[in-house]
Amino acid sequence: MRKVLRQTLACVAAVVSAASATAQDPLLEGLQRNIDIFSGVLEDALDFEEAKGLFGLSLGGIESTYLLGQGVVLEVRTPLANSRNRLSLASLNSAMQTLQVRGNPFESIALSQSTAQAQSASTQASPVMALRSQSAESASFYAQMMERVANVDYSLAINNAILQATESARSLRSLGSVDDGDYQELRADIEGLRAEMGEKMQGLRELEAQIRESTAQAIADSNIEEEMRLKLDTVMAQIEPLREQAVAKAAELRQRREQAEQAYTAQWQQDVVAFEDKLYQAMCDYGSTLRELPDDERVSIILTGLGEQGEDQRRTDKIHVFNKADLQECQADDISVATLRERSDHYSY
Repeated sequence: MRKVLRQTLACVAAVVSAASATAQDPLLEGLQRNIDIFSGVLEDALDFEEAKGLFGLSLGGIESTYLLGQGVVLEVRTPLANSRNRLSLASLNSAMQTLQVRGNPFESIALSQSTAQAQSASTQASPVMALRSQSAESASFYAQMMERVANVDYSLAINNAILQATESARSLRSLGSVDDGDYQELRADIEGLRAEMGEKMQGLRELEAQIRESTAQAIADSNIEEEMRLKLDTVMAQIEPLREQAVAKAAELRQRREQAEQAYTAQWQQDVVAFEDKLYQAMCDYGSTLRELPDDERVSIILTGLGEQGEDQRRTDKIHVFNKADLQECQADDISVATLRERSDHYSY
């Protein structure tokens, strides 16, 4: 008997549930149509059609979701989120400058110094005493010359400066601070410094080869040594202006990049404020058109990627929550847009 009763109750519950779902379907369908219409009206009010990206694709759009018993959730993608991506990319380029590690081109020369010293030690083991003395003198000369080269950090400084200048130039273009023509001019200047540095490094390598050859032949000629010193002095004198130019260019572009980032950030924040003003006005003008939405439910707007950025640099969304009753009062001019803003909940998450 109890088993039959349980089966009967289960059948009744299933019938009631099915009837309830069937009754709700037309209501939900009507509400969904109402939400779709409102989403289109809101897109027009926010001028999303005017924001076009690559291949004419719209940079903005609205996706809607309905939560039964809670209300409508509209996820709004704005062109401002794409603009923020540019700033993030520029900041990433800036951060990468400090993480880049460039090898010192003089390191190979310093290593060759150790090899030459080992070779000179082997030469000193020669049974010919006269050559031992000459080899020691030439090895000492070689060691002194290579020490001068190895202890100079000009090349490392120039390479780092060129890298920083390149990244700053990219950031300036990303932020729209320079056009393509100006960017190409900056790149040409930077590549000119890089090419000139390559030429001077080639001169150093050739000089190193000459010194190594003289040492291998155990030549301790004062004239040759003086010639080598003069060549090295000349190359070093040519590298110094390059270092100054590269460091100055890097400092100039870094300052321009920092100023561009500050200006871009300030303008972006103003644009977000203006967009939110437009959003509140649109919600006041058209929000009450959600007639199918139950009176006790809400309209939640999620502005993707427009939330405040915390200390962890995590990008958040900006969320605005409206009561349907407030939207109706605003459209009826019972309350102002400012009051609607005060009554709404808004936060970043």
